[in-house]
Amino acid sequence: MTDLYLITGAQSRMARSLLKWSREKLADEANVSRGTIRIFEDDQPIRESNILDIHSVLDAHGVECHPDGSVRPRSDGIKDFRGLGGCDRFFANIEKILKDKASGLVCRIGSQDMLSNVTGRNGLTNFDRLQNLSKVAPVRCLLTDQNIYLPGPPSFEVRVYPEPPINLILSDFAYGDEVTFAIEQDIRFHFRQPVYMVIESAKFVEKTLGYFDKRWQAAKPYKTSTTKRSASSFGHRIVLPEDIETPEQLVSCY
Repeated sequence: MTDLYLITGAQSRMARSLLKWSREKLADEANVSRGTIRIFEDDQPIRESNILDIHSVLDAHGVECHPDGSVRPRSDGIKDFRGLGGCDRFFANIEKILKDKASGLVCRIGSQDMLSNVTGRNGLTNFDRLQNLSKVAPVRCLLTDQNIYLPGPPSFEVRVYPEPPINLILSDFAYGDEVTFAIEQDIRFHFRQPVYMVIESAKFVEKTLGYFDKRWQAAKPYKTSTTKRSASSFGHRIVLPEDIETPEQLVSCY
């Protein structure tokens, strides 16, 4: 597991230069105050969670900040949504694409935590977020563990397809021209928030939809239960190996 790396104010300045962003733009994207960006880039201390949010935004927009102090465009073909505000930004990204592309959303959920844990800054669960997205476009959700339960009646279509525990990819999403692989915990930052690794590729979308549709046809409709499950039956935690560096390696494990 890698050590926690916190980017510096100098790297934030260089990254903004690459993106041609103002301090105000970075503050808006990272959901922090403009004063926080100013203080950080003046090399004064700010909260660690705010630094991680700033780093997450730069990752998601294609800029890498390295421990040696360098800053350069990302070359791995993946954009990340990480940190405390990562969930909020990730689902906002999906909503924008659904509206722009008139697309639907399919997702496979492999863990109770991925569905019902409160994450992000807005106090929502991913179940809440899927409910909101279903008001924008059709949403189909495939639960890959019979022990997963929904916190309430879904406004989107849900089916259950029991599969063996997933060894690598916990959950995935496909929408528009993007496929996202999600894991429950961000091992890169030792940060207990999900991380979403997004690949923009029509080929991967087509592959994911084909995989999804085969299992969707074989799955059974979800039946709402009033019985809560024990914490021990909330699905399977996984760890993402550190040697996964490219989209091709992710897809080969899919």
